Amino acid sequence: MNPKAQETFCRIKKLIKEIFELVNKFPKSPAIFRIIEQIMGSATSMGANFVEAQSARSKKEFISIMGIVLKETKETLYWLEIIIDLNLTSKEKINKIYQECSELSRIFSSIILSSSKNLK
Repeated sequence: MNPKAQETFCRIKKLIKEIFELVNKFPKSPAIFRIIEQIMGSATSMGANFVEAQSARSKKEFISIMGIVLKETKETLYWLEIIIDLNLTSKEKINKIYQECSELSRIFSSIILSSSKNLK
């Protein structure tokens, strides 16, 4: 993994850890478990697919997998918005996580766009 990708991967892992710590403090109920399951699924998928993209066999495959990373990031943002709307935690605790996830989304979009331009 190149240094920039390694740095991004470290940010993804830190985000996953912060989300894990956040949702572990939520009240326990079947509805909340579903939200936890969804956000942990999308966040961890973001990381796993990012790692997979680094081993892509072609630029086209890389772009495709990074598209999945972006989709999972946007899903994570969606679940963070639901958590905010349901007041499951303080805005201070979730704002930092939301901002980092938004920034990663912009990074992934930029990677996809620049890789697509270089493909032509």
